Amino acid sequence: MSFLGKFVSRSRIRKAARELAGEANSKNYVAMAREYVIAGSTDDVLRVCTEGLQIFPNDAELRRLGERARQLQLDQRIRSLQEQLATSPRAAIWRELADVLLSSSRLDRAEQVATEWYEATKDGDALYSLARVYAERFYMDRRSRDGQRAYEMAEHAKAQMKDQGGPIHLQFQLASRCGAWTEARAAIARLLELRPGDPTLEANFRYVLAMAGNVHGQNGEIQSLELAMRRVESSGRFVDDARGAAPESANVAVRPMLQELSADADVRAAIYLRGGTALVQGPRGATAERTARAVREIVQASRNAARRLGLGQTQEVLMEGAFGSLLVAPADQASCAVWCENSIKREHEDLLKKLTGMAGRSRGRVI
Repeated sequence: MSFLGKFVSRSRIRKAARELAGEANSKNYVAMAREYVIAGSTDDVLRVCTEGLQIFPNDAELRRLGERARQLQLDQRIRSLQEQLATSPRAAIWRELADVLLSSSRLDRAEQVATEWYEATKDGDALYSLARVYAERFYMDRRSRDGQRAYEMAEHAKAQMKDQGGPIHLQFQLASRCGAWTEARAAIARLLELRPGDPTLEANFRYVLAMAGNVHGQNGEIQSLELAMRRVESSGRFVDDARGAAPESANVAVRPMLQELSADADVRAAIYLRGGTALVQGPRGATAERTARAVREIVQASRNAARRLGLGQTQEVLMEGAFGSLLVAPADQASCAVWCENSIKREHEDLLKKLTGMAGRSRGRVI
């Protein structure tokens, strides 16, 4: 940027800062962040967005700008690590690069890096990184073979990484999310041996112990890890989908947002699904129940189809026809839908993003 450009940019940033100081609303936070985007100051964009989201956690634009800034930071760090790896390859660089790629969901590249690391060093940490990659694929796509590979690689890594809890914790996550309580109980007991008295581990141990009493499947067979993972693949759902950590949308006032959606004269129905709960605005009584059930079936069918075709995780489903338009936004913990007589509007999409806690993510669309 030229000297004049930098001078103008600094002037605009000062102006935006004064307006934000005068009135700390979401609009002024977004304006301030955008000025830093123009100036190319990624750290400041992230700082402003983080501060703004603490006050306005449901602002879609702040979340989008913050996610973009965070991704740019990751890209810069990845380039730096790749340069270091080319000149001075060592375990610490391999590990950090694999972790950064994994955290940014670049699973193919993370697998490649972890494989190269293992081939070069035969290090148990490299096997653990590979196991984490396959576990993430299992969580996203629900393919049982990915889950089984993750568990087996964690077992091999555990043999090399004596008294390190990472691989054991990964096995516990895989087993407990699938409902393989025998394996989950063995893993959590071993973790407690490594970290006795840990309150989180003790709470998980009590939960698993209670669930481990039901180790038989629907037909009387033992609920083995392999069987549990196959059932996740066929159903598309994990055991902890209803119990798991609260999604971002847990802090959102769901019903008022549904009412805001349904207030549009073009909207015939707005639906929110989480676990066994369904909130519906628009249709009433039996019609509301049928509508919610149909949307739940669409979510399940789209996930199954995407998984079988190897398309990854379904982010959006758009259906259009003589009935109007139906937009469904499936998420890990909650799913939302809006049914309009005409085309889906941008404000409808923004509200669905807030409800599912997916604002700011890149989205693929199944039509």
